[in-house]
Amino acid sequence: MLNIYLTNLGKYNEGQLVGEWVELPATEEELEAVKKRIGINEQYEEWFITDYETDISGLEVSEYSNLEELNELAETLENLDSDIIEALLYFGIEFDEIVEKAEECMVYSDCKDMSDVAMAYAEETGLLNSIPENLRYYFDFEAFGRDMEIEGNFYFAKSGDCIQFIA
Repeated sequence: MLNIYLTNLGKYNEGQLVGEWVELPATEEELEAVKKRIGINEQYEEWFITDYETDISGLEVSEYSNLEELNELAETLENLDSDIIEALLYFGIEFDEIVEKAEECMVYSDCKDMSDVAMAYAEETGLLNSIPENLRYYFDFEAFGRDMEIEGNFYFAKSGDCIQFIA
């Protein structure tokens, strides 16, 4: 979710706050209608973003962000898991690379700590399949999880999922 407060810059410079909340992504017609309602015309051609709301931690919007690019970003983000987006932002990935880098993420569901991640990884990859079942109980998931944390990039999302960015 991305909402911006689009403001008429000319009116703002005259001491009036004239603007409207816009939920992105929006169609070109919806954006033009908002601009018309806030008085963007031949006399007042410029606008800026005075506020924004998002439920994606780490997503920041500048007051002079490009509206078309923000709209495209919102449309793209709509199709991605918000936990993955937050993880990539946490790892410092730029907005224009998020879609491409999202494919390089591994999601481990319902993990509270790295031991849980290690168990999920072992199960998903079949890591312990070649070990006799009676010996699998001796595997140290805590130590393996600690090593995984040292070697990789992990982000624990609010949802309880752990996201690994494999760069």
